[in-house]
Amino acid sequence: MTSTLATLLTLALSLLTATQSNVAMPAAQQQQAIMIATQAMQVAAQALQNPLASSSTIVTVVGTGLPVRLVIPKLNINAGFQYNGLTPSGTMETPSNVSDVGWFTGSVLPGGKGVALVIGHVAQIRKGVVTKLGVFSDLNSLVAGDRFYVMNDKGEATTFVVRESRDYDPTADATDVFTSTDGGAHLNFITCEGTWNQAQLEYSQRLVVFTDAVQQ
Repeated sequence: MTSTLATLLTLALSLLTATQSNVAMPAAQQQQAIMIATQAMQVAAQALQNPLASSSTIVTVVGTGLPVRLVIPKLNINAGFQYNGLTPSGTMETPSNVSDVGWFTGSVLPGGKGVALVIGHVAQIRKGVVTKLGVFSDLNSLVAGDRFYVMNDKGEATTFVVRESRDYDPTADATDVFTSTDGGAHLNFITCEGTWNQAQLEYSQRLVVFTDAVQQ
C-alpha cells in the first residue's frame, strides 16, 4: 500500500469514527460525512484492486451497489458486510463471525424496492458462556425514529429509519419479515433474543427490527 492510500484510508476511518461518536451532529450532516468517508475508502479500495469476497451467489440489481458498511451511530456500530445465502437444509446462512453483519442474497439489495434482510449475531457462546458480544448485542435498544446508514461499493449511502421491533418464536409465521406489498424500500434486521438453550444451541426467540428507507 502506498503512503497516499494509507493516509486516505486513515482519514476516512477517522471521519467515520468521529461521526459515530458525535451524537449531537444533525442527521443530514452525519449522512454527508459518512458519504464522503465511504467515497474515500472506495477510491482506495479500487486503487488496490481489492474485490469484495463472497462465498454465496450474489443477485445484483441494475443501478444498485452491493452493501459494504453498516453504520448505526446510536449503537456505535460500524460493521462490514458478508453475503449469505441458504444452507443445505434451506435455512438462512449467518455471518461466520460475530463482528460482521450478513446481507441475505435472496432478498433485495439495501435501498431497492422490497425487503432487504440483514442478519447479525448477538453474542459468541462457548459451552454455554458468552465469550464475546456480537455486533447486534444492543439491537433491542433501537426505537422508532432512530436512523442508520448502509454504504455500498459505489460510494453511496442509503439512510434508513426504524419503524418498530418485534419478537418472534422460531416456529412462528414470520411472512411479514420477508415481504412487503407497499412498493417501498425496507430493511429488516434479524438477530437472536431471549434465553440461550445449550441443548439446542440456540436462543428462544428472534428479534426483528423493521426499518424504512428515507426518501431523498
